[in-house]
Amino acid sequence: MVLLAALQAMTLPAASEDETPVAEQPAAEASIAYKVNIEGVDDSGIRSLLERSSQLLALADKPPLTQAGLERRIQGDFERFRAVLRSEGYYDSLIDYRIDDQVSPIVITVVVDVGPVYRLQAYDVVFENEDTEAPREPPPLSALGLRLGERARSADVITAEQRLLSVLAEEAHPLAERTDRQAIVNHDDRSMKVTVRIDPKQFSRFGVMTILGLDTVQEVYIRRLIPWREGDPYDQRKVDAFRRKLIKTGLFSTIVFDREEQLDADGTLPMTVQLIEGKQRSIGAGAKYYTSEGPAAEVFWEHRNLFGQDEDLRITLELGMIRQQATLNVIKPNWRRPDQDLLAEVQATRQTTDAFDEIGVSTFGKVRRPLSETWTGSVGLSLEWSQLEDDNGTNTSTLLGAPLEFYRDATDNLLDPREGMRLRLESTPYIGWFNEVASFVSSAATISGYQPLDSEKRFVLAGRAKAGTILGESREDIPANKRFYAGGGDSIRGYQFQKVGPLDDNNDPLGGRSVLEFSAELRAQVWGNFGLVPFIDGGNVYTQVYPDFSEELRWAAGIGARYTTVVGPVRFDIAFPLNPPRELDDPFQFYVSLGQAF
Repeated sequence: MVLLAALQAMTLPAASEDETPVAEQPAAEASIAYKVNIEGVDDSGIRSLLERSSQLLALADKPPLTQAGLERRIQGDFERFRAVLRSEGYYDSLIDYRIDDQVSPIVITVVVDVGPVYRLQAYDVVFENEDTEAPREPPPLSALGLRLGERARSADVITAEQRLLSVLAEEAHPLAERTDRQAIVNHDDRSMKVTVRIDPKQFSRFGVMTILGLDTVQEVYIRRLIPWREGDPYDQRKVDAFRRKLIKTGLFSTIVFDREEQLDADGTLPMTVQLIEGKQRSIGAGAKYYTSEGPAAEVFWEHRNLFGQDEDLRITLELGMIRQQATLNVIKPNWRRPDQDLLAEVQATRQTTDAFDEIGVSTFGKVRRPLSETWTGSVGLSLEWSQLEDDNGTNTSTLLGAPLEFYRDATDNLLDPREGMRLRLESTPYIGWFNEVASFVSSAATISGYQPLDSEKRFVLAGRAKAGTILGESREDIPANKRFYAGGGDSIRGYQFQKVGPLDDNNDPLGGRSVLEFSAELRAQVWGNFGLVPFIDGGNVYTQVYPDFSEELRWAAGIGARYTTVVGPVRFDIAFPLNPPRELDDPFQFYVSLGQAF
């Protein structure tokens, strides 16, 4: 049985040149070039740790001048390898080596027998300096990321200790510290028992918060983001939540929290947050090209702190063959209550499509609030005026709407999700004038999911489905710009823009009162930043309020390429319609844009 005073994170000495003193070196002796092989290790994770710890590998491009220097490197690696294996739960390993000096460069083969695995038999927590009449119960091992019988890895033991201190910080003991740690390794039954002694220190309350570094951002706004009151019991989760709120503002390049190492006389813990403001104005641009829609470009200018309280102003200009649009967006965060945003938008649009031509102006205001960690809801009012020209002539539409939206995002990445699900539910009742008094409700639901097929998420199965309906008016009494359309690079690829669904005698789209769309992709990161994406899309648009499943779905398939950049993947897709109507004879469509298809 061996008593280890403490488990420590492995610290490797810096690689250094193994040379004999200059005075002892032969004047013209050549260095001993070599290659290294490691045998006997099947676990890729352990092999990687051994390779990263190896001085032989790190200094292979600086070979020693003497045999003695080479031997020192080999023996040094032996000690490093044993430390790595012990940290991974192998306390009875054997290491040997052989040298083939009949080749040039010579080959050093390190043979590793990791030996039997040692397992965690016990993990005991002892709290010191506490009231013995009401002893504190340690958290369950599952909360510390441990399970008895698992491999006795030192990293897991140390991580458990950090989690233990985090739990105490959440329970008003942020100054808690470890006073001792013992690990007993028993070679007879190949087990490890760990005992950790913790001094929880005094019960702490939030004290004075000092905010440093503000320039253009108003301190009163930052203080409104603090999720506790002075004198509340200390809770590290609230500090972390405050940090996330500061990051979410996008106003700061540096956020550093600091707290005192002892309580004030009133039992409170003073804290300081040091902030460095980042750039608050930015410009950006994007572009895309779709075969049936032509090129389009977008430029924007943004100010993220308009009046000193994180107000966001964004002006966007979109120029394309089909649509020209100018948009002004304003967001007032934390409006009237924390985490509630007030949004406003004014937009001017000109569109020229096969379905209709439009000149319009719209505006809306809405309130947005998180409902949970993944759900967000918003409600508001909109006012839209449009002059529309289609096969029925020129008409004017004036509509008052009340948009309602619920959105769930449980994915791992905003621009390039590889795991999780998104769901958007939206419904807008309209009332206004279109030829005569008109009232209808437009609703849609869109769901997308992302399932990784390997641990590194290089292969992802992605799917999307959309369903929508318009209730209340016949198709002819619904403004053309409010009907459903399908087809194009952001809908059913392989078909011309808006050309899936009912067509008139000139093969121009009429739009419909319901829609179905489906997409499936296999996103494969095949080499570096390059990926291939085979996909299939399908769906249709219907005149009726609900989809008519007796009508044939339109299907398309294709292949895409992706190149991952810091701002998201660049998308190249080519799609082929599989069962187009006779009126449409384009053999394929090509799409280039920034971002995934969904």
